Amino acid sequence: MTSALLGELFGLEGRRAVVTGASRGIGARAAQALDAAGARVALVARSEDQLREVAATLGNEALVIPADLGRNGAAEEVADAVSAAWGGADILVNNAGLSRPTAAVDLSMDDWDAVLNLNLRSVFALTRALAVGMLDRGYGRIVNVGSVLGLLGEAWAGPYSASKAGVNGLTRSLAVEWASKGVTVNALCPGWVDTDMVAELRADPRFEQRVLRRVAARRWGTPRDMDGALLLLAAPSSSYLTGQTVVVDGGLSAGW
Repeated sequence: MTSALLGELFGLEGRRAVVTGASRGIGARAAQALDAAGARVALVARSEDQLREVAATLGNEALVIPADLGRNGAAEEVADAVSAAWGGADILVNNAGLSRPTAAVDLSMDDWDAVLNLNLRSVFALTRALAVGMLDRGYGRIVNVGSVLGLLGEAWAGPYSASKAGVNGLTRSLAVEWASKGVTVNALCPGWVDTDMVAELRADPRFEQRVLRRVAARRWGTPRDMDGALLLLAAPSSSYLTGQTVVVDGGLSAGW
């Protein structure tokens, strides 16, 4: 395959991308992968200092937008900032997420609301706000980062699993609504990935052993393991790929 064809299929030169939860983990790596493929990336997360550290690793122009997407109105403010700076976005990676592992009978409704608000409500709010421009231009790639826990059950993960299952449903609905208008919507569902979010879980040797028994690859995933699927879903070549849930979990959900 020639480099020209690879560029035509997967190159992102001139594209404008927005990545939420971009200060660390999967989000930071997603920003780096999109940047390496040629896109300019707007980095969104709560910590401006951490966002600037990620921005310093990028080769193309980057936009740093500190925001707490769990706050009502924040998603619309982010979309306004991107539109003011770049005139809109071509790619959106909804990656920001929150987990409050707690037994269901002990879970407060405030924690339930916080998880659902960030993991699902803000995904819809930001997607809707940025999709207006995508639909007008007839081009867009939306990647919603879900989780294998939106497909499989796990104790102490009620609100997280519910929110990620909701992301999958929202993905399919928006994909059907916008498919004829040049905007694709897909979900990228990681399995157990070694990030700060699971550091406390990994500290328990029993949990560590359980994950390694369940994952067919016999190792934890890394943010870099998401690169291939992410770039496919964000690329021009995915114009006929929409409404899908792409699971990247080392074979976890393939077994029992």
